[in-house]
Amino acid sequence: MSSEFRILLVCTANICRSAMAEVIARAMLHSSALPAATESAGVRAMVGHPMAPHAVTALDRLGLDGRAHRARLLDPALVRSSDLLLTMENEHSALAVGLDPAARRKAFTLPEFAELAAGASQRRYRSDTAERARAIVESAAGRRAERRATEVYDPYGGPPEGYERCAKTLGEALSHALAALLGPR
Repeated sequence: MSSEFRILLVCTANICRSAMAEVIARAMLHSSALPAATESAGVRAMVGHPMAPHAVTALDRLGLDGRAHRARLLDPALVRSSDLLLTMENEHSALAVGLDPAARRKAFTLPEFAELAAGASQRRYRSDTAERARAIVESAAGRRAERRATEVYDPYGGPPEGYERCAKTLGEALSHALAALLGPR
């Protein structure tokens, strides 16, 4: 098992929500000791397309740069190689699990995981380790309810304010999710 913890963020086209989430998560993890890789993909990706212009602007307002992003398609290899799949909608999780049934224990909507991981306690592991982060994912999977998980609003095609609201939602959810993975400070 790799010493690196791999997070995959998934949405529909990979030019908006998951792309913004990847940039935000990478910035949040930048100065942490957790050896983590953050990637994104789309279930119906607009392969090779840049991030949507309003998404780039929303990130600019946060002091982040999404201009280098290029969309890519979710595939079985990406699903298998990840330790945690954070999707924007329930359908995205279902499609990821369809590509690799073993992904069921590591696929969550982002808001769902943020909520479940906040209640996880893995004191037996040192903070900021991939082993601890994997234990948090397993703990969250064990406490998952059989209800429809909360999803992240899709601002695509809407006004700039929708992208800014989405970026704020992503930032808040990622803050909770990553804090749980990183452990006590």
